[in-house]
Amino acid sequence: MTLTVITPPDGEALSLSAAKDYLRIGTDGEDALVTALIASARARLEAASGLALVTRTLRQTWDGWPRGVTRGGAWLGAGPVSALVSVSVVDAEDLAELVTGRFRVRCGRLELRPWNALPLVPEGGRIEVVFDAGYGAPADVPEDLVLALKLLVLESYRRGTAGSDLPDEVDAIVSARRGVKL
Repeated sequence: MTLTVITPPDGEALSLSAAKDYLRIGTDGEDALVTALIASARARLEAASGLALVTRTLRQTWDGWPRGVTRGGAWLGAGPVSALVSVSVVDAEDLAELVTGRFRVRCGRLELRPWNALPLVPEGGRIEVVFDAGYGAPADVPEDLVLALKLLVLESYRRGTAGSDLPDEVDAIVSARRGVKL
């Protein structure tokens, strides 16, 4: 399975000014550092939670049909999933057959619609699913996730680097979100 960003998010869930306020930085001298810490914190939080904070378009690729696609659905690589853009069966010569109409997304899972047959994947072929994931614009990201970002930025700012484990407060937020797949 491979997950590729097709259209990146339109901004960060935590603004530079909000991060600087949280860190109590009153000058512009560390803007580049704080901006880098925000991006690093977002990547770390998204990896730990399986969530996309700000909406982006993603492509998930499998060598064959993922387990569960016919029975309850197969998890897509990031959530919350807001739209299914396309599903394609691609052969070894990179010729794609669009089969989007046979599928739907429910609760973050790709599933075969009732009364549809699962298309065959040719030898050396693959499945490509393009979808939109995220909470919307940066202002639409839930407050608990923005707080988690602030805590991760603070940890990295104080230590000079990100630790390998999530801070307990952030882990609690991520754990609460793991049970809520939208």
